[in-house]
Amino acid sequence: MFCPNWIYEISVARTALEFLSAEVTLDKIAAKYSEALSEKYTPIPAELFQAQAEAVLMFLSEIEAGDAAAELLNDFCYFRLTQESVGKPRKMKPLFGALEDPIKTQDYSAESAGKAFRAYVFALRSNTVPKALPGWMLDTDENIPFLAGVAAKKLTLLDVL
Repeated sequence: MFCPNWIYEISVARTALEFLSAEVTLDKIAAKYSEALSEKYTPIPAELFQAQAEAVLMFLSEIEAGDAAAELLNDFCYFRLTQESVGKPRKMKPLFGALEDPIKTQDYSAESAGKAFRAYVFALRSNTVPKALPGWMLDTDENIPFLAGVAAKKLTLLDVL
């Protein structure tokens, strides 16, 4: 059973966000998400998280996001969690199963997260997508306890050794 595309995209954005704010290398953060999601879904290689996080970080550099980079990444996580697409809210309490349940077919691709993030930033500039609510953090969101737990787990320099 596969990881839903929106969870993969949030995980890539969190990989980039944690890299910006941590003292740990990008490959270690990517490995954290790869290992954690492998407990619930068909394994996704850490390289897919790392490559897409690098693409997202390069894009942020190209648009000279500077200090706004972390906010853009957090806003993207909020958008992907709460919206299926532009103008289409996600049902946070599905009738059957849970929000984080695996799906039967793989719907993410190696390039999906980078493209989705770019599209979000351009849509944000034209005010067609929402920003995160003030104070919202993925680590504390109650709608997705599994992914929130993964995001809340902080890597330290001892984890690198």
